[in-house]
Amino acid sequence: MTPAVRFQAKMRALSHRERILLLLGAVSVLLFVLVRFGAYPAIDSYRKSRAALPKRFETLARYRLAAQGEEKIDESFADAAGQLEEAEEGILPGNNPAAAGAALQGILKPMVERPDTRLTSVRALAPVQRGAYAETSVQMDLQTTTEGLAGMLAEVARNPKILRVKKLSVSSGYFGMAAANRRETLVVSVVVAGITGAEVDTKGERAEQ
Repeated sequence: MTPAVRFQAKMRALSHRERILLLLGAVSVLLFVLVRFGAYPAIDSYRKSRAALPKRFETLARYRLAAQGEEKIDESFADAAGQLEEAEEGILPGNNPAAAGAALQGILKPMVERPDTRLTSVRALAPVQRGAYAETSVQMDLQTTTEGLAGMLAEVARNPKILRVKKLSVSSGYFGMAAANRRETLVVSVVVAGITGAEVDTKGERAEQ
């Protein structure tokens, strides 16, 4: 009797319930084999691929930036040059700090031409080098009212040139009894600075010293 015939005979000898249990056991073994040698390797491969995705994206991003790098750099330089050109519209005109100081005086004097203001003195101060630019300053001494001072400071702030008030000194004027009803006069000393593209001539200064 062959093994196949003996197996068939044993199967016929089993009861219906025993055959069902045997079939369920065989299906369980088959499922285990499929999961162990089929599903597990697939899940492991999926996890490895998912873990590698960020590194792959990072590598691709670096290559993409490298490919577009020259264009991006040129674009950044163009933007920076445009911003610098726009900012330099606020510097004072002039080929040297002295000319820039004269231009600054020309800007400031109309600001104090008011009925309630009297300019007593104005002078240019020594320029100071500030990196690639030079700072030139003008000191003005004047007598004015509170409204006149506020108006002048507001005009300095609104001016399209890059101006700043470096120093401001204010004191009250004195009146006799006959002038008691007059508005109070302020004695003001103010230093306003601007920026110029001209460099300070340090060689000339050393020679003078």
